[in-house]
Amino acid sequence: MSKYRSDQSRFLQVGNLQIYLNRYSAFKENKIILLLNNIIAVSFCILISSCGYVIEGSNPVLPNDAKSLSVLPIQNRTFKAGLETDLAEQLKGLLQSNSSVKLLPSGQADLKLSVTLFNLELPSSGLSKDQISTGTKAVLKGNAILEDSRTGNSVWEEKIIQVKLAESEGNQIENASSLTLSGNIRELINRFAQKLYDRIFTNF
Repeated sequence: MSKYRSDQSRFLQVGNLQIYLNRYSAFKENKIILLLNNIIAVSFCILISSCGYVIEGSNPVLPNDAKSLSVLPIQNRTFKAGLETDLAEQLKGLLQSNSSVKLLPSGQADLKLSVTLFNLELPSSGLSKDQISTGTKAVLKGNAILEDSRTGNSVWEEKIIQVKLAESEGNQIENASSLTLSGNIRELINRFAQKLYDRIFTNF
């Protein structure tokens, strides 16, 4: 009888040990999974930071450890007067909302941005029949260069920056001979300014 109880006791001990080992194994696996998740999260943040992605509502920093930026007078080579003025205002507003950027004259800033608008396409001028048939109402194209004033080297150059407005995104565009910018063309300018702003802080 005592032998039976001894065997039963050993069986219970082995069973308890097995339960403990199973729990320890599960706990260890959970810790490993948690550690891997933390490593992945940190790696993702480092990758985002190093590539210079812009997170909406944040204050991204300028590339090359720069603290200040100068936006040179924007060149407008399109047929529509006033685009450069509106773009300069929109871009300045975006940059001023970023507390990590100081706007300075070109001779004092760490970086300088050159922008040229070279093509505005409307249904009455420039847009192809295919573009019109697919709902495109306006297209604005330009280029930009960001240069490091301290070294004279180019930080990046975008030969084509393009934004467009579709049929469902705005009201009727005014005739190209209009002296004032239409709401739709202003929307194009807003999009161009935002795309340019995002590009300033994206440095691979």
